[in-house]
Amino acid sequence: MFLSVIIPCFNESGNLALFAQKLFPALDALGVSHEVVAVDDGSTDDTSTALQTIAQERQGFKVIAHERNQGLGAALRTGFSAASGEWIATLDADLTFAPSQIAALLEAQRATNADMVVGSPFLNIWGLRKISRIRRWPSLLANFLYRMVCGCRLTSYTPIFRLYRASALRSIPLQSDGFEINAEIAALFLSSGKSVTEVSALLSVRQRGYSKLSPLRELWRHARLLRRLLRQQNL
Repeated sequence: MFLSVIIPCFNESGNLALFAQKLFPALDALGVSHEVVAVDDGSTDDTSTALQTIAQERQGFKVIAHERNQGLGAALRTGFSAASGEWIATLDADLTFAPSQIAALLEAQRATNADMVVGSPFLNIWGLRKISRIRRWPSLLANFLYRMVCGCRLTSYTPIFRLYRASALRSIPLQSDGFEINAEIAALFLSSGKSVTEVSALLSVRQRGYSKLSPLRELWRHARLLRRLLRQQNL
């Protein structure tokens, strides 16, 4: 097994020091061959310099840069194209889903042979316990709407923390540039009959930097995606 871990980065210089403390030990403990593909999505801080320093020090750490900020979805699609692994895991650069939880994704895949394993903070009442109500309710609403449109096979459509079979991921046509890409991937996996399973995952709060999510912009993007998915169902 060869695992590629895709990490989109936009102005995350404050969090990159956490990679040596939390990311790399967790990956080394998995006992599988792996690489990390960090996509610098047009950062304007010291993210680029910090990533290049890590790449010089850590074998199997790739850095790909966008000249301008294109969005989370575009960064993930760039990472997917560059990944060498048969399996692809996705993480936020702030590591709010602890990298140590990747082991649970791999274990679930081995047990079920699923094409996608979703780390869901909604499966367990403790999954969102550290998240404020202001952040929690919009996420709960968005995931409720996706369940209504795409089916209730998943509790979690929007979070990034997942494991994919690379060949299955590359077989679906992705269009999203923003945070809605995670919901798009889940919806297309389900509609195309790919096997999907979920495991419980804990989401924590970011300790450094700031969230790049714009609620109004992402609400509009989710609305557009939901409309597109409904149209596809009615064809």
